Amino acid sequence: MEHPILFISLILNAIGLPAHGGPTFLDQILAPHMQYDYLAIVVCLLLAILGTSKLKIVPGGLQNIMEMFVGGLFGFVTEQVGSEKKALMIFPMIATFGYVILISDFFGLIPGFMSPTANINVTLGNTIIAIIAYHAIGIKFHGLKYIKHFMGPIPVMAPFFLVVETFSHMGRIASLSIRLFGNMMSKEMLLGLLVSMAGPFFAPLPIMLLGTLVCILQAFIFVVLPVTYCAEAFAEAH
Repeated sequence: MEHPILFISLILNAIGLPAHGGPTFLDQILAPHMQYDYLAIVVCLLLAILGTSKLKIVPGGLQNIMEMFVGGLFGFVTEQVGSEKKALMIFPMIATFGYVILISDFFGLIPGFMSPTANINVTLGNTIIAIIAYHAIGIKFHGLKYIKHFMGPIPVMAPFFLVVETFSHMGRIASLSIRLFGNMMSKEMLLGLLVSMAGPFFAPLPIMLLGTLVCILQAFIFVVLPVTYCAEAFAEAH
């Protein structure tokens, strides 16, 4: 990561708690990526509370931003899965992914902070939730017939397609988690090199501007792909 000093780690060290990871359970849950993941959750909750504490018929300020986020995302999910009833089943998960991941990504652009999504444990955890959710939806809607999604359109080729589709779905775990982790980690490493070689002021600015776009794009991708997977699980196998 590009920041030699992490503020939360300094606070934890000052009160005698482990702050840099280690073999024990306490070390693991207070590792730097977990610290900033907790902080991202707290920030998201505070923004949600502030945005909804004084609701107005004509929204303004933070309420307007929150309504645009929720309304726009719900419309997109509904369009992809085909009905509002289906959209409501997955929208809380999808909105949480987009909200928390976006905040987490931007943390890496703040001195003294880090992107928790630059750690594979965080992105893999989110990915596993998405994978379990869309398979659960497939089983809920189709029962044992959900297996048809893995068997292809030609009965005689079903065993071959079953193997291929199984590996394809396993590959989704790697692609979804590593894509986000890899982009965030590469941004952190590049900023770290620029700060160490050219100073902390003007040299990193172009990469920070590019990093802003990367943060938004990667959060968007992590929203779109689970929605696509869930839409496939809702659909009938052909």
